[in-house]
Amino acid sequence: MTLSLDQESRWDLSRLYESPEDPRIDEDLRQARETAESLRAAHLGRVAEMAPLDVRVLLDRLDEQAGVLNRLFSYAYLCFSSDTQDDANKTLYARIQREVPEIQNETVFFQLELQKMPEGRYRRLYEAPELAIYQDHLGRIRRVSAYALDELAERIVALKDSTGLQGWIQFYFETTADFKLRLGLPNVAEELNLSQTYALRESNDRAERKAALEASLRVHAENSRGLTFVFNALFANYRHMMELRGYSHPFQPLLVEESLDPKVIEGLMQAVESSYGLVHRYFRAKARAMGLSDFAMHDVRAKYPQGASFVAFEDGRDIVLDSYSSFSPRLGEIARGFFEEGYIDALSRPGKRAGAYCLSSGPVFHPFIFLNYNYSLKDVIVMAHEMGHGVHNVLGGERHNLTNTDRVTMFMETPSTFGETLTFNRLLTQEVNPVNRQALLGTQIEAAILKIFKSIALTRFQLNAYELRQNSNLGASEYCVLWREQIEAMYGEAVAFSEWDEWEWLSFEHTLNLPFYDYAYSFGQLLVYGLMRRYEEEGAAFEPKYLELLSSGTSITIGPLLEKVGVDLNEPSFWYQGLSYLEQMLEEFEASLEMQAIGDAA
Repeated sequence: MTLSLDQESRWDLSRLYESPEDPRIDEDLRQARETAESLRAAHLGRVAEMAPLDVRVLLDRLDEQAGVLNRLFSYAYLCFSSDTQDDANKTLYARIQREVPEIQNETVFFQLELQKMPEGRYRRLYEAPELAIYQDHLGRIRRVSAYALDELAERIVALKDSTGLQGWIQFYFETTADFKLRLGLPNVAEELNLSQTYALRESNDRAERKAALEASLRVHAENSRGLTFVFNALFANYRHMMELRGYSHPFQPLLVEESLDPKVIEGLMQAVESSYGLVHRYFRAKARAMGLSDFAMHDVRAKYPQGASFVAFEDGRDIVLDSYSSFSPRLGEIARGFFEEGYIDALSRPGKRAGAYCLSSGPVFHPFIFLNYNYSLKDVIVMAHEMGHGVHNVLGGERHNLTNTDRVTMFMETPSTFGETLTFNRLLTQEVNPVNRQALLGTQIEAAILKIFKSIALTRFQLNAYELRQNSNLGASEYCVLWREQIEAMYGEAVAFSEWDEWEWLSFEHTLNLPFYDYAYSFGQLLVYGLMRRYEEEGAAFEPKYLELLSSGTSITIGPLLEKVGVDLNEPSFWYQGLSYLEQMLEEFEASLEMQAIGDAA
């Protein structure tokens, strides 16, 4: 029997559970609950008196328990993402969101008792040889002790989030997955989902991309009453938790575990915002390249006419594998396994949520990659991005248990962005046609602008909205004003705006389930440019250093980790070094336009 491409490019979730009705789900939930209750009964109130070896046994049990719960949640989320309209998927996802936090609440006592433990007893555990594997984990728990609530409050928060916070997020995804858009254009399907409409924003046909952008923004605006309520509820939730825990800065919850001052991110934001002129320069250059005197927002994502207008999935896969293998045979081998062993769900289809992600659980199971592949070069780059997360998680899972595998926010987007850059550079190296090279270079600069600049614009938008949202809900129009301020600063006079562009904020998913996370994309891109400089200087000698970074897990905080490759996050010039790498590419792009103009004149 011959399988269709859609069948071949779907992941195989049966290695987790057979179906949402698999009886093993009930059994795993039951056993996990019993295990959690027994651990609580045996150790509640006794952690401070336990010998290091006994604490090691307890931590191993908690790590194993976390793996079971992670498998349950991951399966439910993967099913729901692949078909948000399936009743069985929705029922399971809602159930897991309710029951898993209840089970996790039974073992929150360990974290709370460690945080409140007298310093002498804590140091005894922290320095014990038996707990060396968990040393950094213990340190991270201890560092957030100043922001911890008592056990009852922590249990209430977890239960509240399972129905409140997660309920609103699920409402958002179900609502947007239901959007059906009709562009009314020839050669375009009569009805499109959101992901398919997003793909048309890159069309070579200007009328198509204008219609696609306006339709996607209009449908969000038309549903703004409910969606704005979601944003207000989640901003309020974030502020309440900040106040309850005593955080003084919105970035603090993400940075405290890494012992980083919010000033590190503020320095990044200032460097990027002071360099918005690079964005203005690029889009003025793109307007010249496309021959447009009225360059508008619907032209921002337009593909260059000379670039590849259609990239088959098989070709996209081969480009990514070639890029990873050329840098590191080990990374290429890991990446190939995602395709050959059924760990990717690739193609867009009705009911499938928009976006892309990589979901992993360290050594518990192999990572799964979720895509909405619509046959463009951008989709190839997204594939390369998520593959970076994938190989990172595989390498971390080979060396560490679940507790010590996950990298925290500051480093999470570095391997993915490194994979993107490898892929772009590989394509540039192979391209000999100057016109095609120009198009490819422009595409690479655009991807960097999205990561470096738009991520910071979105972070600034969140900060401003967070401040304004202190005492009352914001109306949709107020959010629109805040977002328009950011895009006007970022694009300047190089891009003309329409009445719909200010509604784009409603489509940003990270502001819901990962608030104040977007700066990590900018951080990752600028860090990657620094790593690329070192790769250019060191050649093959750089590969083992990079693989060591990916294999480190959370065994070391981000500052000391990056010092191993010569990066000092507290040095302001670090950010400008990355921006200079981008400016070098921009200069090459501008020079290619000048050469083309000279050739045309001759």
